Amino acid sequence: MSDLNLVRYYQRLAVLGIGIELKTALPDLADIMCTSPRHARNLLKQMQVLDWLNWTPKVGRSRRSTLVLNHHLSELKELLASKRILAGKYQQALTILEQDQMTFGRLLQTTSGASLREGLLHIQLTYKRPFERLVPHHLQRASERYFIRQLYCCLVKSTHQGELEPQLAHHWQYDSMAFTWIFYLRPGLTFHNGTPIDGPSITKLFNKLITLDHYKNELKHVASIHSPTNNKVIFKLTGADRGFGGLLSGVKYAIQPPSQVNDSSNKHIVGSGPFQVTEHSESKLCLQAFDHFYACRALTDQVTIWPLDEQELKTNQRSFDRRSDRKPHNEKYYVSHAVSQHIDHNVNQTRIEEGSMYILFNQRAQLPLTADQRRYLSGYLTPQAIYRGLEHEGLLFGCEIARSLLPMWKPITRPTSPEVTVPESISIAIYDYAPMKSCTFVIQQLLERQGINVTINTYSYRELNHLAQTNQLQETLIINNLNLDDNRHASAFSGLYHNPVIHHGIGLPATIWLKEQLDALRATIPLNQYLDRIEPIASVLVHQDWLIPLFHHRLTLRFQGVLEDVELTNWGWPDITNVWSNH
Repeated sequence: MSDLNLVRYYQRLAVLGIGIELKTALPDLADIMCTSPRHARNLLKQMQVLDWLNWTPKVGRSRRSTLVLNHHLSELKELLASKRILAGKYQQALTILEQDQMTFGRLLQTTSGASLREGLLHIQLTYKRPFERLVPHHLQRASERYFIRQLYCCLVKSTHQGELEPQLAHHWQYDSMAFTWIFYLRPGLTFHNGTPIDGPSITKLFNKLITLDHYKNELKHVASIHSPTNNKVIFKLTGADRGFGGLLSGVKYAIQPPSQVNDSSNKHIVGSGPFQVTEHSESKLCLQAFDHFYACRALTDQVTIWPLDEQELKTNQRSFDRRSDRKPHNEKYYVSHAVSQHIDHNVNQTRIEEGSMYILFNQRAQLPLTADQRRYLSGYLTPQAIYRGLEHEGLLFGCEIARSLLPMWKPITRPTSPEVTVPESISIAIYDYAPMKSCTFVIQQLLERQGINVTINTYSYRELNHLAQTNQLQETLIINNLNLDDNRHASAFSGLYHNPVIHHGIGLPATIWLKEQLDALRATIPLNQYLDRIEPIASVLVHQDWLIPLFHHRLTLRFQGVLEDVELTNWGWPDITNVWSNH
């Protein structure tokens, strides 16, 4: 008998009480289960094998047998639903749980990790929100950029040290006299839908990208793009650029079908990377290994990510544990992005992100702060003061105090400034991100102690950037963050060169200066020296009191030993391409 049918009989027995030693007779139990004594005996044996109950029969007409039911009905249903989830039978699990989405989400967390299903390695993860459409030409948050890396490839990649390595292009050349970059493509490349990746398709793609606002600044020195043969693409520049190959290693330059740039709604995208999308909805994101990937096929066969409200689930779990007298369950699910208040040693890996959250003084505000006011508030709204406020309010998240914009750069110190007259009111712009909201709450408290009336305006990530790009962001302060990608040297350049929020906030004269400095750098400096050469340029933003670095997030990866040798990437996600299991 299937366990689903068996649980219906157990449900009839549950009225007798759980965990209680009952003295009863087989005919009485048969009556309760609405079956014959012979069938009841078989049912009790099956339930005992499954450890649902303990049944000790006694022989003799007047002797009564002993029965102990081991599980509340809700617990038993969760056990059966967990078994279905591990097997990938999600709809059956929901049916068992009577469509209880909260319990289903909690079970998704506790069953996350790697499992073998019909010989295929499947990874199940949970995350705190749904994902936007995963296309490179849209402005994306860090987690979306991570998954774009799994779904697409670039012409070349840039290593941690800033060295170029082959991807779709197996060779490249830079002619410093003719200002041309030439990329030679591998033969037989295809997109996920089987259409060829060749010189003409890449030329058509870049000729479309170069017209988009998100690309114009970085590609303004590209004079022409053409493909004389199917395996060759030539970028003709108007001036020197030794780091152009590194620029094209960025997530936004991942290779996609040119037609996809015009399609703004379809979530079922076509990529060129190690994984392809099989489903993308508000309820889940499903990936499958692409067998015709140009390089080594991913070790993982399938990946499913479920968006869940983790804070609500944790609250629900604590309530459930109290009701059922359970010990808190061990979380096996993936955790990332500043969730741990203190360093947690019960994790697989932890690292500090290569980026920071910062306060930006908006020079284009309705009433921008003066230089003296910025200098004074830079000494008042220190990361140390905000950290203490977070700790006092119980809002502290996984972070370390930032002493520069990036953790690998030298600490910046500034002299204290004498107190000055502050405005009567200050507005703050942020995007919808929990740690940022917590910091803003503490900043509000600190400013109100100075007699300042504070207004907080919360936007979506895209809204904040769009308002900055169109010069409509008028709040006094902007709280934002800067994060490097895996191509850290090139993304440090792009993070300053094409950053609508920073450019809007520091004002037009400073923006012109910043771009001039970065243009001069990329004309003569090799990619692997970008981080060192950008540091003094970025430090000016702090010394001029245009921004205050606040915190570096502490990223953690927790899989409770269910995965082998998994690595934590710069985005705080596991390297799912190389995940394997020895089970």
